[in-house]
Amino acid sequence: METFEPYFKRFYIDNKLVKSGKEELIPKPINDINDITLKSFENNFAIEYGHADFRTTHKEHSVQFRLKNYDDVWHDNNGNKANYFGVPPGTYVFQVRASNINGIKTEKSLAITVLPPWYKTYWAFSIYFLLFWAAIYGINRYQKERIIKKEREKSRAKELEQAKEVEKAYKELKNTQAQLIQSEKMASLGELTAGIAHEIQNPLNFVNNFSEVSSEMLEEMDEELEKGELEEVKAISADLKQNLEKINHHGNRASSIVKGMLEHSRTSTGTKELTDINALADEYLRLAYHGLRAKEKDFNAEMVTNFDANLPKIEVIPQDIGRVLLNLINNAFQAVDEASRTSASGDYKPTVTISTQHTAQGQLLIAIKDNGPGIPDAIKDKIFQPFFTTKDTGKGTGLGLSLAYDIVKAHGGELSVRSLHNEQGSEFIIHLPMKSV
Repeated sequence: METFEPYFKRFYIDNKLVKSGKEELIPKPINDINDITLKSFENNFAIEYGHADFRTTHKEHSVQFRLKNYDDVWHDNNGNKANYFGVPPGTYVFQVRASNINGIKTEKSLAITVLPPWYKTYWAFSIYFLLFWAAIYGINRYQKERIIKKEREKSRAKELEQAKEVEKAYKELKNTQAQLIQSEKMASLGELTAGIAHEIQNPLNFVNNFSEVSSEMLEEMDEELEKGELEEVKAISADLKQNLEKINHHGNRASSIVKGMLEHSRTSTGTKELTDINALADEYLRLAYHGLRAKEKDFNAEMVTNFDANLPKIEVIPQDIGRVLLNLINNAFQAVDEASRTSASGDYKPTVTISTQHTAQGQLLIAIKDNGPGIPDAIKDKIFQPFFTTKDTGKGTGLGLSLAYDIVKAHGGELSVRSLHNEQGSEFIIHLPMKSV
């Protein structure tokens, strides 16, 4: 019986014979191995094969080959060598089969694996996947940061615009406040001027009256001299001397009023001076009274003073404390004037009282009390706030008590109020430290 069997002889890559050996691609003769692994760039290869035949003639044999999974068609023998070019990555099986006329077939196979290039490997695709998601994350983060940056810029622009509007409003408020403060100062100056004018008017009236009388007496004395009535001349002369003394007294009184008010009305330098608070309070009490009388002829009120005779002088800015006193006394006079106009009883007697006291705690107290209608509890906590006023529009700026409060605070003191509505009127108390702050 005839015997035959296919076998593999040699293996080629890029038409170059691959040697077999322990450290080579083919560790032993190719016919003795079952599989071979090629790199991606080794995909141009060829296999040389043959078959063993012990017959005397083999014309009746047929040999075929194929590369399964690449080309499943069997090819007839072509010089005992199969060539393949550009085989894609994958796993294939090279098969050779021989058959005789009797239909007996034998077959030999070799598994061939062509590896993919590194950029097509699993780990490469894993890297691609990670890079893809990293890119998505980066783009997403960039877009978010870009949006956030735009929103911040919009917010910053909006804040800047709002800051400009606030600054503009603040400047307008400061200008308005300055105008109102100036208005308040001018109102105080008007009241002060009216008081000074009224205060000076009294001694000036005396001076004018005694001057006119003295002029008449001189004419009368000339007539008596012509008559030779020396005794009558002496009497008229004595009266003239008294008139001149009175003129001098009231002239000095007017001069002292002007001098005192010039001292207290000069522009404040912010310098504290040793000041007699009793004298300051008494002076502004009279000036406030006469100022209101100058505006309202029918106004009248009793003025009571309870001054501590042992009150020491303290360091204050007299112009500023005078402004506080003038404001509080004016408010007291206006309160009692309102009460007298609305009182149903004819027994009501409008009274304003000023007291001073040196406390054991080292404080000087100035209390301005009236028996007017008092301050309602609902507004008691608001009266020192800027621009708060209960007066009709145009009759008050609402800055008087606020300025008074700030002045007293600047002196290290306190300004407080006690009031029992519809019972005992109001009492404003100035607390000043005896030592300069």
